[in-house]
Amino acid sequence: MSALDDLGRGATSVAATPQDLYVGQTDRVDGLSEPPEGKPDYAASMAESSAGMFATTLRSRRARQKSALPPLRWLPRFVLGRSGTDKVLGAQVDMSQLWLSVPRRTLRKSRRKSLGQQQREFDSDLLGNACSQAATWPDGMRLMVSLEDDQAPDGDFNGRLNAVLQSSDFPVSRLDLVFQESGLAQEDKETCYTLSALRDQGCQIFLGGFGSAPSSLSLLRERAVGGLLDGVQFDASLLAPSDMTWRQSGQAPLLDESAMLFYRAALEAVKALGLKVRGVGVDFPDLLAFVQKVGCVEASGAVLAAPETTAQISERFEENAGRPRRRRMARTAEGL
Repeated sequence: MSALDDLGRGATSVAATPQDLYVGQTDRVDGLSEPPEGKPDYAASMAESSAGMFATTLRSRRARQKSALPPLRWLPRFVLGRSGTDKVLGAQVDMSQLWLSVPRRTLRKSRRKSLGQQQREFDSDLLGNACSQAATWPDGMRLMVSLEDDQAPDGDFNGRLNAVLQSSDFPVSRLDLVFQESGLAQEDKETCYTLSALRDQGCQIFLGGFGSAPSSLSLLRERAVGGLLDGVQFDASLLAPSDMTWRQSGQAPLLDESAMLFYRAALEAVKALGLKVRGVGVDFPDLLAFVQKVGCVEASGAVLAAPETTAQISERFEENAGRPRRRRMARTAEGL
């Protein structure tokens, strides 16, 4: 029994059956194709059939392209320390941090699928693409995926994740997941079992959007004491001054002093629970200095590295591992 068997025990795989394709043939005489007897409009019917097949194929291809995710962009993850930030931990895929959103064509109104179901399918596609491309990374590089579904993890989450990991051959021990607070606040046993099974296999669990929405320290304490949470993700852009702040002072400061005092105390409370703090949106030096002083274990942002393509992030990891540069063909839509 593999280590992934604990994730989604009910997951099954169905082998794809080959389609029966009709191949039209005609009688050939002296190298020429002759229409069958009694069918004078045979050529016209064949032309109509070919045109119909072409139109069907084109519509199907366009539908797949419209529902596909945009090319992934990766934010390198850096370990923070007093001496510097030169150690690369891995990379993250975060649609909101990359100024992307779920395509409207993906979350269209449908009578057959609810908005929640469409959102879960989008997260599954994101996980599948990210894990497939991260499977080529050197050992030790961790993948972090931020999920948009506010009901995740639901009871079937581990089953869907297990199918993704098996198809991509990516180890769950190198995967970190960011859930929204509403999903982590669910009190049912399935949610607790899901989180426990993930952490037992080495997957780290983070709460996303800490400070940007109403956050409960009681929830953090319960999940930390219960061994169901590893840390929180703090958006450093919350330290930017509001319009009221700079209008009162007559100038626009780089950081809001009152916000710095408040979030420094809040993050100290988080660390007192034994939770890690990772900073995102670290886009200029003053924000980097703040997340270092408050004790964030890692950070991502423009001041450290801009979002990178799949080829760029793979090249960065190979250089970090001491491997020579080489081009790698990855299954991605970049450049098409």
